[in-house]
Amino acid sequence: MTHFLLLLLVLLGLALYFITPVERTRILRVILAALRDVKDVVTLEGLRCASFFDALRARTPRVVATPSLIVLSATLFILMALGVGPRSTNGDWWRLVTTIFVPSRALDLFVNAVCLWQIGLILERLVGPLAFTTVYLASGVAAGIIGFSVSPGGMRVGASGSVLGMYGLLLVTSIWSMFHRSSLTIPLNVTKRLAPVAAIFVLYKLTTTGLGNVAELAALVCGLVGGIVVGRDVHERTPRIRHLATAMATVVTVVTLYAVAVLHRPLNATMDVRPEIDRVIAVEGRTAGLYDKEVDRFRRGRITAVALADVIERTIVPQLHVVAGRLQALQDVPPEHQPLIATAEEFLKLRDESWQLRAVALHKSDMLGLRQADSKEQASLAAFHRLRMPLPQDSLPSTF
Repeated sequence: MTHFLLLLLVLLGLALYFITPVERTRILRVILAALRDVKDVVTLEGLRCASFFDALRARTPRVVATPSLIVLSATLFILMALGVGPRSTNGDWWRLVTTIFVPSRALDLFVNAVCLWQIGLILERLVGPLAFTTVYLASGVAAGIIGFSVSPGGMRVGASGSVLGMYGLLLVTSIWSMFHRSSLTIPLNVTKRLAPVAAIFVLYKLTTTGLGNVAELAALVCGLVGGIVVGRDVHERTPRIRHLATAMATVVTVVTLYAVAVLHRPLNATMDVRPEIDRVIAVEGRTAGLYDKEVDRFRRGRITAVALADVIERTIVPQLHVVAGRLQALQDVPPEHQPLIATAEEFLKLRDESWQLRAVALHKSDMLGLRQADSKEQASLAAFHRLRMPLPQDSLPSTF
């Protein structure tokens, strides 16, 4: 989807470049008018519902949680893009919360932000920022638990589950308000503004990660339950947070038990293989660099061939063995990452053999042995090249 949009923008730019200035001006005016219409739809401007929005502002004067959640997601996305996000250790439970704020793609961030902003303009004022945030977090955590349980190596990221939960909350509170009509009952023309953005959200989910799986269902249930708890009295007062928090905790607990008992995935069963793969890559760079320096000294006559072999046997090979031991000690490696670990083990085995052959050949001044070492080294570097290929982004656990 992202690549398609980029291609569309490139084609649009080329079209604007080759048309006449008059046509270009006309098209730009049409585009700007369309953008203004989109802005009005998202921000709910231009509606003749002054009494409804006045009642919302009287209930909650300022919208605080919604922009804060959007800014937090955008900030963390930028930090991850810059590579400054601290990696979490394997099995860190707080990733179930922090992944809510880490979108995997820029387009995910945009779509979720647009939907959340439109929902928040109504829902946060209706139920209050604390209740709004509580349902948002609970929905994201519930979706994260199920997504993690289904694919522990592919920890779900982003706010899609939370946004879906907020739609569930909005749906139920809207239905309650229809039965208990008041100044806070959502007017029909406001609903007509909400529907297109909700449809875009559903369509985007269907064309990217899908919609209707167990993780999304868990998020939606959180929102629906939250709406049932707060909806009955929402036309009279801001909901009591204690009852809502208890309900959300109950739903998350049930989801966790389902993940453990039915999906058979304990929450600490994840394994982020990236630190170990990075360690393998780093040891190759470090040891190869060390050997190159010693070879330069050997060529200048500063050390003997035996001394060069000692560097291999006493410094380089032990470092490889340490990294290989760490790989062998890994447990609960997700199935989708097991081929990567196998490649790393293959590389270390071949590289160790190449160093051992080289050390023996240096001791004996055996040119045939050095050529055999070179051949083995080339085989190991082929595996090393496969090892350095990036993992698919969607299969990686969050780094926050």
